This record gives sequence, C-alpha cells and structure tokens, in this order.
Amino acid sequence: MKKIFKIIREIIMWILIIGAFAAIGFTTDTPAQSSLIWAGIAVLIFGVGFLIAKHTKRRTGTTKTQLIIKKIIGFILLIFGLVLPALLLSNFPTNIRLLIVLFAVVLVALGCLAVYLINKSKGWAVLGYLILIIASFLPALAMSTYDMTYNALGTVYYLTIALACFSWAGISMITAKKIK
Repeated sequence: MKKIFKIIREIIMWILIIGAFAAIGFTTDTPAQSSLIWAGIAVLIFGVGFLIAKHTKRRTGTTKTQLIIKKIIGFILLIFGLVLPALLLSNFPTNIRLLIVLFAVVLVALGCLAVYLINKSKGWAVLGYLILIIASFLPALAMSTYDMTYNALGTVYYLTIALACFSWAGISMITAKKIK
C-alpha cells in the first residue's frame, strides 16, 4: 500500500512540475500554444536528466579538481541568479535595477537563513518555515504598489523562481564538500 501512495505522490509531483513550466506560457500573447511548448520543454529537460542520471556510473569519491570546478560553476550560477532579474528588466533605470539585485540578495539570504533554521537548529524549524512563507510573498508585495496587471506579477514570479533555482544550485555547489 505504501508503494501505491508513493507512486501516486510522484505522479502528482510530476504533474505539478510540468504544470508550473506550462504556466510560463500564460505570460505570452498565445497562452494555449506557449503552455504546450513549455510543458514539452519541461518533459524534454527532465527526460534527458533522467536518462543521464540512469546511465551515469556512480562514483564514491570526489576529486579536488571536481570540487573546484563545482565551486566555480556554483559561483557563476549564484551570480547569474542574482543578476538575472536586472538583466531581464533592462529597460528599467539603473538605480531600480540595482534595487532589484539588492532585493534578490535579500531573498537568497532569507532562504539560506530559513534552510539553516530548518535543518541545523533545534526548535527553530517552525521559524524557518515561516521565513520561507514570508519570503515567497515578498516579490508580489514589492510589485503590488507598481503594477497589478497579471503580466507584471507573473513576470516577477517567474523571475523569482529562476533566481531561486540558479541561486540554490549555486549555493549547493559552493558548499559541496569532498567525499572520500
């Protein structure tokens, strides 16, 4: 019975992930076609990742060179994630773009603090989850005074998701430790 629930949970998870990718299509002029394209991109990305993971030999150790390369790629991803909102919003004035990058740094710092509280501290996990919930509302709250159209809030939402993905991938690569 546990196996059946696990399969159902994984199916629901994959539907939600593909649905989230498909939702990117709603920010375009042709949402029906774009949603299908983004869903296809999600299936392609995760399918290739699954095939690579399935056919890659597992190693039990990490060499120093691999660790250094991982840290360099991690720094690049982190910097790209933090600068991405300012790059995509290039038509904004420079001071607003700097404010956006600062806001991105604050979001990543809040995420790091929350994950630390959840995983490392005893008795403070609830505060960590509360910080994550509050941090997830910050981009929408920041935009709510400027533009309430769906497209603006959606763009900020997807920029925040991209920021989180790149930043967390970068942070996890930077903090990777050598395994013997």
